[in-house]
Amino acid sequence: MIYLKKFICEVILKTEFISHNKSSLIVFFCGFYTDANCFIEFDNGKNDLLFVYDYSDMENNPLEYFDFLDYTKVSVIAYSYGVWALNYVYNQNLLPKIESSCALCGTFCPIDNEYGVNEKIYDLMARSLNSDTIEKFEQKMALGATSPLKIKSANRKIENLSDELLNIKVVSKRTWFKKNFEFDKVVLARKDRIFPYSSQANFWAAHKHKVELECGHFPFFEFKDFDEILES
Repeated sequence: MIYLKKFICEVILKTEFISHNKSSLIVFFCGFYTDANCFIEFDNGKNDLLFVYDYSDMENNPLEYFDFLDYTKVSVIAYSYGVWALNYVYNQNLLPKIESSCALCGTFCPIDNEYGVNEKIYDLMARSLNSDTIEKFEQKMALGATSPLKIKSANRKIENLSDELLNIKVVSKRTWFKKNFEFDKVVLARKDRIFPYSSQANFWAAHKHKVELECGHFPFFEFKDFDEILES
């Protein structure tokens, strides 16, 4: 996927900024469906946070206007389809120098039978999206945990989620990346029922710093906070 200027308005993001008046910033790229609500309990208050979510459509990319110069340290965490979204933004040259980085339960190929989600399964989800299937999606996120998980629901509308799935497929199918972001660490979930473990393992086979966890698609309860995720 190369960066093509005419695509700049096709993968567009929403952001939610949480300030703790710190000199360090974590930019968190959410996955499909999720937003800041799903992850806020892992905020330890030691960094400012910029949550990036909603890969459906809007006129301008807010990351173009965010002042990263306010920070002496910027780190990134990318989750699920947020791994692909981060790489897209990286190819638009919208990221500053990154101090540390981690990808969790995702690859640069959102829809791919070898490196991503099976296309038939993806299309079935996109066609049948409603409140019931979203509830099942939330349940699948929690599967594979050693104890019951209480994942906070996202504040997203069904119509918006449908647009997000459609746009991810359209853009990912007709673009390719000129360069790939190099994550310091990748986290793979062996019991992932949403983004197959086999796809994660295939894509990151050559990565030098892999962490494999016996958990499902929402691995965050395996860590106490965002800082622990980023630790080497």
